[in-house]
Amino acid sequence: RTGESKRRMASVVRCCRRGRLPRTLALTLPQRPRSMSTSSPNWSVDEAEVSKFGQMAERWWDPDGPQAQLHLLNPVRIAYIRHRLGLQFGMVAAADNTPTPLQGLKILDIGCGGGFASEPLAQLGGEVLGVDAAEESIGVAIRHAEANGLIGKDSQYKLSYECATAEMLADRKETFDVVTALDIIEHVNDQTHFLCTCLSMVKPGGAMFVSTLNRTPLSYALAVVSAEYILGMVPQGTHDWNKFVTPDELRSMVNHYEDYEVLNNVGPMEDEAAMVVEDFAGIKYNPFKMRWGLDPNDIQMNYIAHVSKN
Repeated sequence: RTGESKRRMASVVRCCRRGRLPRTLALTLPQRPRSMSTSSPNWSVDEAEVSKFGQMAERWWDPDGPQAQLHLLNPVRIAYIRHRLGLQFGMVAAADNTPTPLQGLKILDIGCGGGFASEPLAQLGGEVLGVDAAEESIGVAIRHAEANGLIGKDSQYKLSYECATAEMLADRKETFDVVTALDIIEHVNDQTHFLCTCLSMVKPGGAMFVSTLNRTPLSYALAVVSAEYILGMVPQGTHDWNKFVTPDELRSMVNHYEDYEVLNNVGPMEDEAAMVVEDFAGIKYNPFKMRWGLDPNDIQMNYIAHVSKN
């Protein structure tokens, strides 16, 4: 990036960390809707979002395309998931000694897109099902996996894809050891219903991972204004700041799972199957080094959460 862009980015960061936006941007933060549904009979799919990402599907794996930042961010998310699963399932010692520490785990990657998370999770030994509502994205994911030997009769990996929604799988009573919803919750309609639907598919003793953007002045300035309009790092209109989810809101959504079970006749909640948010970790981008990294003490922007069904 040019020196001028870097100076603008640095100015935005300094102002937002002081709790204000730079005057030169003359921005007014959009207002968050006052209420959020805790349950809905309607599916959580936002057709406009599905169409938007379907149109960009052919460039999922283009390192210079609209998803370029996800190419850089993805290894950070996978490393976090691997580490936290090691802690939860007692694989800490084995994680660094075997190339397949997730062997034996059945994993659902909901909103998989082109397969950014599905592929490495399968390479780590997981039996992975990648699901997305955009048929175009699933087509790209399958072709990329086939081209890299991850799918096929001679493949050593257990990876498959399906064009479906979380609700469709839940209706089929599918269950998994691990469910991942990475950078999708900010693109659905009823976020609480979506999250609870995903949680309903986690086996007792299993885990769910959610990554998203925190709704803060900093995220509005960087993820929307700077990334979309100043630096052009992602296409304009990629993000709706109103749909960003704060960590407190995510924790509240998880706490609504018991109500979801009752309202949807999933069954009574048992103490040993209680949902617990185990951890939050920030995912920070360094614009000067062009690199993403984890920071457990800073969740003002991107973050990832580990939820367990104890």
